[in-house]
Amino acid sequence: MSNDTMTCGQVRRKLPPYLDEELPGGTREQVTSHLASCPACRAELEALTADMGLLEQVRAPEVSPFLVTRVMSEIRQKAQVPARGFGRLVGTLSAALAVAVSIGAGVFFGSGLAQAANGVAANSTEAAVSYVESSTAGMYSLMAGGE
Repeated sequence: MSNDTMTCGQVRRKLPPYLDEELPGGTREQVTSHLASCPACRAELEALTADMGLLEQVRAPEVSPFLVTRVMSEIRQKAQVPARGFGRLVGTLSAALAVAVSIGAGVFFGSGLAQAANGVAANSTEAAVSYVESSTAGMYSLMAGGE
């Protein structure tokens, strides 16, 4: 095997950046050369291209204003627990992280990637709210000196 020849495993690891045109010139040429002579890697590239096409068709769901209102209300309610100095900073950052995670969970579950599209929005909203409620409750309990 010459230094210019890539194995199938090496090529397959480089297919995503190859499709995104992120490979440097020499590496891109090596992958292109390998793909020209390897039907298995070409099939892998075609499958990856098809998968990426499907992912581009998925529309991110809109976040319900009710979810945002309920999460922010819960955060404000839990924030009334006295926190001092560093604990307040940690609490604020944790609350922001909980909101971000809950929105991300809503997008993931609502997109149909985890479940079928029908009925997911309601379930993901409730799951996200439940997660935020349990996360913030545990966080504020720890900040207040609980276990």
